[in-house]
Amino acid sequence: MLTTIRSRVRDMALRWYVYLYDKGRNGRLTWELAALALLTRYFLRGGPLENRLSLLGAAYRRTSFPSLQRLIERRLAPWLQPATADVWRRKRIGWARYDRHLTDGTLHKSLILKPPSADGEKGVLYVSFEVNWLRLLTHGDIGRLLDDYYFVGASSSSPPDFRAHWALAHAGPDPIFLQVSNPAEVVLHRRLPHNISPLPLMACDWINPDFYNPRPHASREIDILMVAGWSRIKRHWLLFRALRGMRKNLRVVLIGQDMEGRTADDVFREAQAFGVARRLEIIRDAPVDMVSDHLCNSKVSMVLSRREGSSMAVTESFFADAPVALVANAHIGSRAYINARTGTLVDPGKLARALSAFVEESSSYAPRAWAMQHISCLQSADRLNAILRAQAVERGRPWTHDIKPLCWRPDPVYVHPGDTLVMQPAYEDLAERHGIVVAGHRPAAESTRGLTVTK
Repeated sequence: MLTTIRSRVRDMALRWYVYLYDKGRNGRLTWELAALALLTRYFLRGGPLENRLSLLGAAYRRTSFPSLQRLIERRLAPWLQPATADVWRRKRIGWARYDRHLTDGTLHKSLILKPPSADGEKGVLYVSFEVNWLRLLTHGDIGRLLDDYYFVGASSSSPPDFRAHWALAHAGPDPIFLQVSNPAEVVLHRRLPHNISPLPLMACDWINPDFYNPRPHASREIDILMVAGWSRIKRHWLLFRALRGMRKNLRVVLIGQDMEGRTADDVFREAQAFGVARRLEIIRDAPVDMVSDHLCNSKVSMVLSRREGSSMAVTESFFADAPVALVANAHIGSRAYINARTGTLVDPGKLARALSAFVEESSSYAPRAWAMQHISCLQSADRLNAILRAQAVERGRPWTHDIKPLCWRPDPVYVHPGDTLVMQPAYEDLAERHGIVVAGHRPAAESTRGLTVTK
């Protein structure tokens, strides 16, 4: 009896903990109070310029109040002009969180989309995520590199780490092209004079439909699938709470990997606290092909995060023809793609009823057809190519051949496998001329003499 009481108390305590933790980490009030605290420190604190600019950049990321954004922008603008913007690079402002990853200069999640030509035609270098931009700045000569290449960066989160973005401000003669994680960031980037040009593209726009072979809806065996790391930011607990009010014969599958120090065991323990652990199938570290197969075998998919980047899980689900449920107040880039054909927005407090209805009505959606019309990787490649070609024409530079199309699987790769071999000389040249090595495209041994290549 005493053991049962203790177990129930522990379960109740854990349920309250995940609820309060979520409120503290994801609530808008929490973010705004953090922005005010950072801004107060900026006004009260003296000391080095780089410390004060770091506080401004951190506050800008936290707030969504227009008046506070404008106040911060007025103080940032003088330090994002051509004559002063290099302070973000020289002083490594906001880089501390990345320092342990910057000893290795190898670029990951990156591709050469177009090689430069001897006649002055620029190449295109695609580099995902802030840590890789900072590796370039740490180990390479960004000025020389941007004489040869248009730089296309892909941000990793939303709201983004603006301080790492501004490390590229006025770094070269042409704009830095930036793939955003949320359409709302396009407006923010355009309000500051940093010569960073936001693209109307997100990481979730680079899915290759050929990797998905959807089953007919009537033969799908999984009712609800959630593909998400085991981090608390993914908020599995919302699903567990909802399942308590849903029919018990639903097949519910979770696929994920260790994230932020948490494992599937931590998620299972939370499910136990809500009394639904026995109703779940949990798959750890599934290979990408298995994830695709499960998506194609699911009636619905769901993403419960309050804040993250563009969420490729959403558009991957679309191409698997599995409609997606997102929480209505989610700050996720692909939320812009939820419509009557692709999925639904749900109230977290009424998730059981909404999710039950969504599963029952799932056959009425057509997410793959919508995605094929709007956001396939080849359409995204055409959009990026048109933007870069227009930049070259505007500057009076040649543009005689187009970029190689890419897709994410789960990292950036060429859509056409043969392009890997075709582009190998470009990686050799990048290593020889600029000392830059891209993971998965290492130069041949004779081309790496004199280079330090991290194994």
